Amino acid sequence: MDNYYQISPIVESIIKQEAPVSILEISGYNCCYGKLFADCQKHTGKKAYVDRVVMTDDVNLLKNHIYRNVYSFDIFNDADKMQKYDIIFITHLLENTSPEYSIDLLEKLQHKVYKQILIITPEYPYDPDMHSEKLGVREYHPIAFLGLDYSYWMFNSDEGNWQFYSIFAKNDYPAMEIDILTERIQASEPKKLRIAYVLPHRGLTGGTKALLHQVKQLTRRGHVVKVYLHDDEADEVIPDWSELTYEDFAEQIVVPLSSPLLRHIDNVDIIILGWSQQALHFADATIPVVLWEQGSEWIFGDYGSLLLSSATESQMLRTFYRAPVHILAVSKTIVKVLKGKYNRDAGLFPACIDTDLYFPAPKNNEMPVVLLVGNPQITFKGFDLALTVLEVVWGMGVRFTVQWACQSMPQKYDTSFKIEYFERIPQEQLALLYRQADVFLSTSLYESFALTPIEAMASGTAVVSTDNGGIWMYADPGINCLLAEQGDIESLAVAVAFLLQNPQQRDAIASAGRETAMMYSFQRVTDCLEESLQRIVKSHKRNDNNDR
Repeated sequence: MDNYYQISPIVESIIKQEAPVSILEISGYNCCYGKLFADCQKHTGKKAYVDRVVMTDDVNLLKNHIYRNVYSFDIFNDADKMQKYDIIFITHLLENTSPEYSIDLLEKLQHKVYKQILIITPEYPYDPDMHSEKLGVREYHPIAFLGLDYSYWMFNSDEGNWQFYSIFAKNDYPAMEIDILTERIQASEPKKLRIAYVLPHRGLTGGTKALLHQVKQLTRRGHVVKVYLHDDEADEVIPDWSELTYEDFAEQIVVPLSSPLLRHIDNVDIIILGWSQQALHFADATIPVVLWEQGSEWIFGDYGSLLLSSATESQMLRTFYRAPVHILAVSKTIVKVLKGKYNRDAGLFPACIDTDLYFPAPKNNEMPVVLLVGNPQITFKGFDLALTVLEVVWGMGVRFTVQWACQSMPQKYDTSFKIEYFERIPQEQLALLYRQADVFLSTSLYESFALTPIEAMASGTAVVSTDNGGIWMYADPGINCLLAEQGDIESLAVAVAFLLQNPQQRDAIASAGRETAMMYSFQRVTDCLEESLQRIVKSHKRNDNNDR
């Protein structure tokens, strides 16, 4: 394997820390990793063995003192009969099989491992003739592994980037009665509810914006909404960047971190949480508690490093998502993750868009404008990719300027095109940037719902995006947006250039995008939210009556 001497220390560190007694290596190349595993086992002092699956018919080629058993690829034809191993190590497999086959195999192997499946695969398909990666579609990325419990990390080298995935053993959790019960309940006649919202923080994020939108809309409908924050420094719950006024909620309460949140919440019918870690604080609540799961880096296996099978982070997430609270998920992507990892049957409740704040208007730009929105410090947003794409567009002879609305100023970029930065601007100014732009570009590696593209759609701006998972809640490629596969720089550049050079098609996509955004207006989404909350409150009351 190219880069073996750079990659092997990473593998060695994981193997030594996991200290496996048994390893299954799945590889199509030489014995270098088998020798590494043998050395690791000498280091741990444990009596251990390594088996091997080879991608060749002649299994005798590798029968030597390193491997206890060598199997052909046919062993996977009846994977149920395979023995279990502490570690299954996979290299040079995914790039030689289809993604559909690979994911199916990994789902089976989850049941054949005690600790983890450790995978190494290139970021882009590998070209053996060039001895390097060839740019194009990135077949494997966090979205491809949805439903598996994994951690993800990218190793950057001069000869190409390598992806590491640690996929953990499958936990066969039983179904939770709290999920089943809610599905059996029909919504009752609407009643005015007393609702407690618990914010995760006061930062400017799409998730916090969405929670505050709900607070405002439920208050307008006559519900009594209190807003809480667990914090030692804030004086108010509602952040200064929000457009909410004191008329948009009944009360705001800041609770010191030293005091349990639940102790301060009384006289309400239901509690809504905005962050999974809050679930443990409400496990003993006597009223229904709802976690509105909007996703996070951890949901997509992005912990900033590879995890061991015993990692605290994984154990914490299992505790959070198996807590006895109701879960509503922001997209089908998150529903799939929660079902696959934790066997939670989450209800579906999407984010809503302020279609009065975000609306179309005539565009009068002397030069076309491409808009970027998001925090440059958040790696998964993919702004380096966005700038690379725009350099390609510029190299095609297409001229434009870039505007970037960001929470903090990015590093200085040396680009061929002009970038105008807008740091921590009010929401009204952000809405103005959306509707004035000609094209909105989103290059996220993953998203739960992908809020900024649909805000651009609501503003009458044509959208180009990567397939980030969450965008499929509303994307209709070729109709209301243009989508490209992950990492496909050429397709993204062609899409941006096409829209910049073809105003008629750009306007058609923008018009269809506005129609799509209207489906997620406050009116429609709040109807869905009210129904969900009514059902949950009714199911909780019925369960209490049955207990008596």
